[in-house]
Amino acid sequence: MAEPDTDDARTPRARLLVAAGVAFEALLVAAGAVASALTSATGAAQDRVGAVFLAATALALAAGLGAVALGVRRGLRWARTPTLVWQALQVLVAFTTLPRAVGIPLAVLGIAVGYGVLRRDVVAA
Repeated sequence: MAEPDTDDARTPRARLLVAAGVAFEALLVAAGAVASALTSATGAAQDRVGAVFLAATALALAAGLGAVALGVRRGLRWARTPTLVWQALQVLVAFTTLPRAVGIPLAVLGIAVGYGVLRRDVVAA
């Protein structure tokens, strides 16, 4: 069995793009966590405990997505499943919950990353 690719000179461009997409999604989730924490801290939240819990959960999710992005970047096989699950959830939420101006770009990103992670040169088989 071949070792996953870690050399920057040999890393396929598609793998870098997919990893960057997942990392960008992790940053967006972390930004949502910060926004929730600020809402709680300024007293604008109706339920402060709920807002703090939401922020903590979103930070944990962002950290998990960051780990998945590193796994994709390194071509590790385990990263395929959580990437696909996240993309499916993101597309579902983007189409059903978010305003179109935000939802459509997130859905397109989710579809592109979901397709990309299935490519043979992105995640070692």
